[in-house]
Formats: sequence, C-alpha cells, structure tokens
Amino acid sequence: MRSDELYKFSDGTLTRLHSSLDDITKNIQMEYLPKRRWSSLEKKRAHIMIKAIDKLLKERRMMRSLEKFVGGRHYRTDLRLL
Repeated sequence: MRSDELYKFSDGTLTRLHSSLDDITKNIQMEYLPKRRWSSLEKKRAHIMIKAIDKLLKERRMMRSLEKFVGGRHYRTDLRLL
C-alpha cells in the first residue's frame, strides 16, 4: 500500500493498521503478524507509514470538529462567551 492511498480507508481500519505497523517497528511478536524477521528498511517504511496515518487521522479529526462547529449543530453553551 502506498501512503497516497490512505484516504480510501476508514478510521477504524487505519487505527488497526497503525497498531500493527507499530508492532513491527517495536519488534513485538503478535499472532496476527507473520513469524519472520523484519529488515531495517521495512521498519523504516513502517515508521513513515505510521507518520502518514497519524497525519491523516489528525486532519480528519480537525475537519470533523470544524464541521461540527460551523455546521450549525447546537451546543449546550453559548459560544459567544468564549
């Protein structure tokens, strides 16, 4: 998978992918990972993908928050007081 194709996936899928890539970079033996040694190049690629996933998830959270703020949803407090 390439980092420019991450937008196709949901937040849950990206979170699970993030945790499995994090396990690869930390050399954690998990049942869902293949039982093999990961090369340093694969670990570097996994680390780069983790950064891209974090960036995308943060951007999505910010957009959701902005849409909630601007989209006319009613808050329980008066925002003019902030």
